[in-house]
Amino acid sequence: MSDCLVIGGGVIGLMSARMLAISGAKVTLIDQRECGKESSWAGGGIISPLYPWHYDDLTNDLSFESQAVYEGLCDDLYHSSGIDPQYQKSGLLMMDEFETVEAQSWMKRYQVSYEDHVNGALFTHVASVRNPKLLQALKVDIINKGVTIVENTPADKLIINNNKVLGVNTTKGDFFADNIVACAGAWSGKLLDIKDDVFPIKGQMILLKAQIGDVEHIVLDQGRYIIPRADGRILVGSTMENVGFDRSLDETTKLSLYEFASELFPVLSSAEIEHHWSGFRPASRSGKVILGKSEKYDNLFINTGHFRNGLNMAPASADKITQLVNEKI
Repeated sequence: MSDCLVIGGGVIGLMSARMLAISGAKVTLIDQRECGKESSWAGGGIISPLYPWHYDDLTNDLSFESQAVYEGLCDDLYHSSGIDPQYQKSGLLMMDEFETVEAQSWMKRYQVSYEDHVNGALFTHVASVRNPKLLQALKVDIINKGVTIVENTPADKLIINNNKVLGVNTTKGDFFADNIVACAGAWSGKLLDIKDDVFPIKGQMILLKAQIGDVEHIVLDQGRYIIPRADGRILVGSTMENVGFDRSLDETTKLSLYEFASELFPVLSSAEIEHHWSGFRPASRSGKVILGKSEKYDNLFINTGHFRNGLNMAPASADKITQLVNEKI
């Protein structure tokens, strides 16, 4: 029997498994597909909420805690796995909202400042990672740390006896553990019986093949963003679609994202669209992260509902859930 069974192999599940293993637990992680192929892979990799004043204290606190450790974490993962997560502190150029009363109040409270820029406000502390590389590095790293990974294994339902979760039913049999850590992202609502429902919000994105230097900073305007990668590629996103688990793509959205990027940076009007994809963010009805011990079961811990901020909150979320598990142990 494992000390801990982590359900879900996105960035939240991988980071949680990593921290639990570092704390000394024997960990098994199961995922319905390959690890890191859902929301965590599909996102932009910005290590900050887009408009942080839109979120609650917990989201901001976890984000700041994670920002403080991300560069060192990426270095550790690179050395452990040989895969570079491509952490780069290119800064975030915000073109709207930064002058609102709400934004200014938030900046004063958290002592965050920006540099004036001809097109808006440049938050120089904001960094990004290339999330597919981060996820690959995490997977290798946790295997090196002794975590057992079981992929292509959908979790059907929790195994419960006398208000205690013993394990989980899957398509490959039953898995049991002393502690269950649910990190199933947008699929958490199907697995967990919790008051605050979790559901998917689809986002469509595109990747442009551009030249290094075409875009210097992460750019945010009207809820959409442009993210430069180290190799010159440009990621553009993202839509917010409450359509359930519908992965379909549409040409109208593809063109809209392309036009958004080209209008801000005319040099991108000749860039090839290399890829167009969608992913499912795990939203909660309350709009808040669901992070803590289950109210119904002593040995069930929940780490989900991070919406657009899973990657930028993952290290601190994993640390918090590990502390809670170890308090129980």
